Order: sequence, then structure tokens, then C-alpha cells
Amino acid sequence: MDPLEGRLREALRDDAWRLPADTALLDRVRVNAAARRRRHRTAAMTAVAVFLLVAGIGGVGYILRGPGQTTVAGKSESTTTTLERSGGDARKPTEDHAAGAPASTRRPTPTRTPSPTTDARTASPSPTPPGKSATPDVAAGGVPAKFSPVSLTASSDQNFWVLGESPTGPGRATVVVTRDGGDRFTALPAIAAPVVRAANKVTADTVHDLRFAADAKDGWAYGGALWSTHDGGRGWHQVRAVTGLVEQLETANGTTYALVRDGSTWTLWRSPRNEDAWSRVGVDLKTPASLAVTSKVVAVTDRSGTDAFVLTSADGGRTFDQHPTPCNADLSAGRLSATTGSMWLTCPTGTAAEVHVSRDNGASWSAVSSGTPAISGTAAALGARSARQAVVAVPGKALLVSGSDQPAQAKVEGLGTPRYAGFTSDRVGYILDVNGGLFRTDDGGGTWQPVTVR
Repeated sequence: MDPLEGRLREALRDDAWRLPADTALLDRVRVNAAARRRRHRTAAMTAVAVFLLVAGIGGVGYILRGPGQTTVAGKSESTTTTLERSGGDARKPTEDHAAGAPASTRRPTPTRTPSPTTDARTASPSPTPPGKSATPDVAAGGVPAKFSPVSLTASSDQNFWVLGESPTGPGRATVVVTRDGGDRFTALPAIAAPVVRAANKVTADTVHDLRFAADAKDGWAYGGALWSTHDGGRGWHQVRAVTGLVEQLETANGTTYALVRDGSTWTLWRSPRNEDAWSRVGVDLKTPASLAVTSKVVAVTDRSGTDAFVLTSADGGRTFDQHPTPCNADLSAGRLSATTGSMWLTCPTGTAAEVHVSRDNGASWSAVSSGTPAISGTAAALGARSARQAVVAVPGKALLVSGSDQPAQAKVEGLGTPRYAGFTSDRVGYILDVNGGLFRTDDGGGTWQPVTVR
């Protein structure tokens, strides 16, 4: 019984009052007393809950995980060819600059079901600049069924993007991104262009390759047509100012370069990385084969008559120097892969390929031993690992070449005819084959694991 109610009862029973009890008053007192008791119990329970919550937090650790953030370091734009490099992301990937790093103990990529909340957001419509068509406002989300990779680009050891095709989305190029080194992928809004796997299928409307800059915001889908994004892939716009078929594209040092073919005429174009302000570069091209860009040099392999050569610019494309290369001009001008301090070149010989390296911006070249068997000229991909080493991918294996020393060989189970090979650091690299097989190393090429895009 509430004390107030008790005192009132005693007072009303006192004979001195000689008054009849007011039952209505007693009912109101009982109601108010009951309300006060409920409030007291609620306050007591709240205090206990707060105590238990505080005690629980003190004894249990909680981890909050969100989308990775890329930290662009000085090394980030020092190396390009098939991959755009970055010095790291929020996880600070380990770099081992010593040759012959020990084999990794990285576990095989687990099968995971993408969370519908991981990076899943609806793309906001972006203003469409004059002369450009905007991608429809499509929601990002899970990877389409039977997605098959066609091209790969990376901005760090953890962040990379894959351009692919899927039977569930005919006529549209699909881009997926991972922030954790390939354990989990998220699909970005589709590009309103068909994706083609074979280079001979390229037309003015198709895309065939993908590149992203180290800032993880600026990207390009190309291969005939040219599409760009400046918001990390949430919105894509077609670039119509570049006339011709965009055959190759690379970016570094704040500038993007594109090798363009219009009939039998070849031109080189450039634009600031974070905008679509393209202009032609004043260099005369004959039959170019490859484009490589680093923070210090822009290089294009070319040939004319019996001469094979490389055109290099150290001033952002304002002037170019021409240097002869060891390639046979009757066959090809050769394919380049570059990093700060070195350029690596594959020259087809008809039935095989030779590897050469230059450490003076193409002024001189040295042959690199490829060991046995010989590297097939039609089934090899070259990726610069550092100024001292590169990886040559051939069906079923990766060869780590270094100067004139015999190369180290690593098996790559399931690797077909390679299309791309490239590294984002001394330790982390990727190989993509023509059938969509994707492989990753995090020990500098000593071991390779398949990556399943799902």
C-alpha cells in the first residue's frame, strides 16, 4: 500500500472527524498510487538494462566494417599498362621489395553470398554534358548470374574492378567492384553499351576494356566507344569528342591517354583525368601496337617499313623522342608494360616471343632470358612487377623474368590463353585469360589462386 494512501485511511478512520468516507476520493488516490508504482518499476528496470549494456560493451569487442577507402600514395601512379596502380588502401597492403618473396599462406577464396546491403545503392542521376548520353539510373547490387570477366583494372592491392558480360543482361556492359581483394564483389550500374570479348568484334558502339585511376573515382570503359565515370562508376557518360575507335587507354600522373584508330589513321589523345576535355597529341603515328604510361613517361611502340621503334615523351606528350627496338617490324611493333625505372617489351618472332627490358626510357634494350620452353608469341601476356622483374603469363604457368637470369616458374592451374597480366605492388598481381579465368597472387608471383566473381 502506498504511504499516502495509508495515512489517508488512518485519518478517515479517526473518530474525531465524524465524517463518512469519500469513496470517489479513495478511488482517485488508488489510481494515482498505481501509476507511481509503475513509474518506479520502469525506472528500476531501465537502470538495470543500462548497467548490463555498459558491462557487456566492456567485455566484448565490436568491429564495424564498411566500404574500403583508397589512400593514394606516391607510388600509386608510377606504373600502368594492364592495371592502374596505387600504393594502398585503408588496409595498408604489405609490400615486399625483395626478389623471391616467400610463398603466401593466403587461403583459397571462400564462397560467399554477397550481402544485399554491401555497397548496394541506387545511382544518382548525373547532369548530362552536351553531346553525351547518360546511363539510365540503375540500382547497384549483386553480381549477375553467369557473369564472365572480359577486362580487369585495379587501383590498389584490395580494390579492383572487372568488366564482364552476363546472359542476364544482353546488350549492356556490366562492371563489378571488390574492396577486399576479391572475396566479395558488388555490381555497379550497367553501361548502355554492348561488351565484346574478341578484339576483332570491336565497333563504334562496343566496349572491350576497362581502366580506373588510383583515386578510384575516375574510370573509362572503351574498345571502340569511350565511356567515362567520375563518381566511381555510379554514373557513366559516353564521350563523343574523340573521333575513331578507341583501341587502348592508360592513365597516370593526372592525365589519361587514348590510342585511337580512324580507318588507317592513328592518333593519340589526352585529357585531364577528372574531366572529359580531350585533345589530340601532336605525334605522328604509323602502325602503333602498344601504349604505356607512367608518372615519368608516355610510350608508344610503332613500326614503319623495316623499322620498329618506340616513341617516348617525358613532358606529358608535348615532345617525343624516337628509339629503335629489337622487334621485327615485319611482324609487330611489340607490346609494352612499364613501371617507374623500366619498360618491358615482348617481340613476336613468328612462333614464339622474346622479352626485352629498357631502364633508360627506351634508348637501349637488353634481352631477357625466358627459359624453356620458349614463350609462345600468340599466347603470352607481360606484366611489369618492378624495375627489376616482370611476369610473363603463358597457358598454365607464370614466368618471373629478371634480367638475364633464368626465370622462376609458377603453375597457374586452370589458366588458358592469357589476355592480361599486371601488378599493383611488388606482391599483388593479376592474370586474366581470354575465357574469363581470373587469378591473383599476393606473394609476388610465387603462387596464384583463382578468383571467382560472385
